[in-house]
Amino acid sequence: MKRTLLTAALLTLTSTSFAGDESFRWQNNEDDGTADLLLGDQPVIRYMYAFDTSSDTRAHETYKVFHHVFGPGSKTIITKGPGGKYTHHRGLYVGWSKTGFEGKSLDFWHCSKGAHLRHAKFVEMSADAKHGSMTAEIHWNDAEGEPVIIETRTVSVSKEATTGGWQIEWSTKLTSQRGEITLNGDRQHAGFQFRAAQAIAESNSGRFLRPADVPQQDTAIQVNDAKPLKHFDLGWFALTYELEDQRYTVEYFDNPHLLKPSLFSERPYGRFGTFFSTKLTEDEPLEMKYRLVVSASEKPAVADIQKRYDAFVEGLK
Repeated sequence: MKRTLLTAALLTLTSTSFAGDESFRWQNNEDDGTADLLLGDQPVIRYMYAFDTSSDTRAHETYKVFHHVFGPGSKTIITKGPGGKYTHHRGLYVGWSKTGFEGKSLDFWHCSKGAHLRHAKFVEMSADAKHGSMTAEIHWNDAEGEPVIIETRTVSVSKEATTGGWQIEWSTKLTSQRGEITLNGDRQHAGFQFRAAQAIAESNSGRFLRPADVPQQDTAIQVNDAKPLKHFDLGWFALTYELEDQRYTVEYFDNPHLLKPSLFSERPYGRFGTFFSTKLTEDEPLEMKYRLVVSASEKPAVADIQKRYDAFVEGLK
C-alpha cells in the first residue's frame, strides 16, 4: 500500500521502544485499520478506521469509524463494536439520524441506505509522557461515496490525577459540503454517545450517577422527547458497570457552551450521551468539545465527580 509522508512518520513514531516506562505511544496498523494508543504496554483507546466493502459482512462492520476504550489497568475493551444489541452502537461515536440537506435526509446514526462515515486521513498524531493525541479527517458520505459533512475529530487522552484512570478529551468540528445542513433526531438516536460492552446489555446492568440536585436512583431514567422536556441540561452524568469482575465508571461532561437544551439519554444496556438540534454551513461549522473520565474502582462519590466537572468547565473559559 502506498503511504503518505505523514503515515511514514507515524510508523516511525510507533516503532520507538518505550519498554519499561510510562510514556504514551501510538501503534498504527493500516492493514487492520486500527490505531492504538498505549501507555507503556497498557492499551488505552483504539481508533477503528477500517473501510471494507469486499463483502456485505465487512461493509456492515466498517460503515462507521469509532473509538474503543480499554479499562484502566487492564487489556479489556470496555466498549462495544459491531453486532449485539443495536449493532450501530459502537464505542465512542457521534451522529445524527436526521441529517437534512438539498431537500433530502440521510441517517448517519444507523448508517442506513448507504450512508457511512469513512476515515480519509490522519492529520496529526502525537504522544509523550503526559498524553496521546490524534486528529483524523472523517467524511460523512452518501451512498455514492460523496461527502455531505467533513469531520475533523481530535481525541486526546491523559492520566486522570484523582482517579488514576483515563481523561479523554473529545473535540469534533463538522463542516458542510452541501450548503445548509440540519442536524436533527432525538436523544436516543443522535449526538455524542458512549456504548458499554455487549455484556452489559445481556445483563441490563448499567447504573447511573447524576448531580446532587437530580434524582439519585441508580437505574436509568428513561425519557423520550415529549414536552415538557425532562432530563436535560444536567451538566454531567456517569455510567457505572461491572465487566469481568471489575467495576468501571464513565463520567460524561457536557459542554455548557454548546446549544441548549441538551437532552440527556440513559439506557440500562449501557448507552448514554446527549443530543441537540442545530444547523451548519461551510462558513459556519459546528464545533463540539466534551470530556470523559474513565476509572476502574469502586463507584465514585457524586461530590468528587462534581469537582472534576467544575474543573472541566473552568478550563473551557
